[in-house]
Amino acid sequence: MPAANTPWPPKAWAPAYAQYAENDAWLTGDTKTLATLYSGQGGATHTRAGQAHRGGLVGTMARAFWGRPVAAGESRTRLHVPAPADLATLASDLQYSDPPVTNFLGDAKAEPVAKARLDLLMNSDEAHATFNAQGEIKSALGATIILPRWDTSIEDHVWLDHAAADTAIPVFRHGRLVEVTLWSEYLDGHVYWRHLEHHAPGYVEHALFRGTQSSLSARVPLQDRPETENYAALVDGDSRIPTFIDRLTAGYLPNAPALSWRKQGALKDAGRSDFNQCIPLFDALDEAFSSWMRDLKLGAGRMFVPDAYLKSNGPGAGASFDLFQEMFVGLQVPGKAGEGMELTPSQFAIRVEEHERTMRGIVREILRKAGYSPSSWGDPDQAGGQATATEIQSRTEQTERTRSRKNLYDRRVLSRMGSVALELDGLLFSGKGGGQYDLNVVFPDLSRTDPKTEAETIGLLNVAGAISTETAVRRANPDWDDTTVTEEVKRIQNKRDAEQPPDPFTIDRVNEPEK
Repeated sequence: MPAANTPWPPKAWAPAYAQYAENDAWLTGDTKTLATLYSGQGGATHTRAGQAHRGGLVGTMARAFWGRPVAAGESRTRLHVPAPADLATLASDLQYSDPPVTNFLGDAKAEPVAKARLDLLMNSDEAHATFNAQGEIKSALGATIILPRWDTSIEDHVWLDHAAADTAIPVFRHGRLVEVTLWSEYLDGHVYWRHLEHHAPGYVEHALFRGTQSSLSARVPLQDRPETENYAALVDGDSRIPTFIDRLTAGYLPNAPALSWRKQGALKDAGRSDFNQCIPLFDALDEAFSSWMRDLKLGAGRMFVPDAYLKSNGPGAGASFDLFQEMFVGLQVPGKAGEGMELTPSQFAIRVEEHERTMRGIVREILRKAGYSPSSWGDPDQAGGQATATEIQSRTEQTERTRSRKNLYDRRVLSRMGSVALELDGLLFSGKGGGQYDLNVVFPDLSRTDPKTEAETIGLLNVAGAISTETAVRRANPDWDDTTVTEEVKRIQNKRDAEQPPDPFTIDRVNEPEK
């Protein structure tokens, strides 16, 4: 647990938290924060955070679209395209929309109650919802923390929860998480209340600090805030809740290995966001879309006419013209009313094709850098016509490689944290099936053949005698385990035997006993 008066976030994590703030603004579409962050007009706090990140956000992005200041009284079209949020959703959907399945590792047969408990903790809708929610945050910020939660007053089982990377200070040793401090903040005027939750092997420690924007300052009793007073009755004299297991009750789930922080000891295992090197492209996409919308405004038809052609609304009240008013722009013309002045139409071109092609090109670059195929986002540039199976497969190869790489990191952490949760569940809710088990998390294949096509293929192979019953069952049901496949094969064989017509040569035949 950090000591009193510790700078917060810790100085070693300043570059990461500056990046988290930037990525969060893009994820949520907070254009006010983007403009403040890149223009350097956010005061000392924003400036310090920006300067700590890659030489300074103000210097690198000041000339970007969101970094350009808008003069007072000037109206400028500035719109945001939610591509960053769509990218994070895409990353999460590709991994977790069809959720992973967790089973006991190896051939060991667990008791039915243990299997039911495992399904409740790891294979339930509640667990899948947690996986989906953390997937978007992991994509945008570069990591999430998975941890088991329990409260015997509200649930009769342990469940998995997640925390975002920008609410955690992890400690790594040889690339492994050895402890982590989660924190939440409550602002009361100029006072920053911070609840810190420190996870270490064997215990979880809770502390409350009353400080400033940049410092924890003094540690105070948990009872001083209504959000933390319930922990006061749960902790021991050291402000800890024992877990009675020797494993860490938190797992760090990186999105991808860090690149720009790989030489910084504290941050080299912090993970990498899908937004890495894509932020200038996000900015360019917003600029292109805003230019398109600006063309729409400028392209509105106008008709320049003398003021005398318009209807006067009285002294000091200007003039108006009811019919097609938005087409007319009044001009002060010397001489008699409109003498020598003709109606002058004005219509700027709306560059639809140019803007659309520019935006598509930027989106393709965003997807390429993030590791996804354009078809994963709808493939907007795909020409018409029926694509072959080979063409479809080639379009998704990049996405499948990226997804498989992420699955490796997730399997390792989810299996371990599921095992920790099941062990805690056995201690907290004795007799309900929890205990010490090694688990295996399996992600389903992304590329799935159309069921009708697969059924036709299996049928043709069966007619040709080129496929066994077991192989056919496995191809039709790739997510089934060995036991389920074996049972299904037996049912099919029994059905075939029952439907087999009798042999006409054996009807009413009596076999003579052997001599």
